[in-house]
Amino acid sequence: MSPVRRSAEEIRSQADELAACFEGFDPSEAHEVPVAEYLLERAMRARTLCEREVARAVIVARTGGATWRRIGEVLGVDERDAREAYGLDEDQRAEVGATRTPEL
Repeated sequence: MSPVRRSAEEIRSQADELAACFEGFDPSEAHEVPVAEYLLERAMRARTLCEREVARAVIVARTGGATWRRIGEVLGVDERDAREAYGLDEDQRAEVGATRTPEL
């Protein structure tokens, strides 16, 4: 995918809009989050991203012919647990960005 070319005027206009948003921002106590909660939220976002990456990798491995037994070995779980955790249905495959259905 090639980048969208924008004129200098469009870039300046967007920069002005962003500057106005930041200049008009009035932080209040409602926006403040304790550091411990922020770190927990950040860790959960990272965990979610990692789980999606593992799910995608399992789909690629299955598409490439890997058995559930081997996938379980790599994940450190038994075959049944791997299949239960990552044997995705069509909607779930779409959610993790699978482009091809693995042969089961």
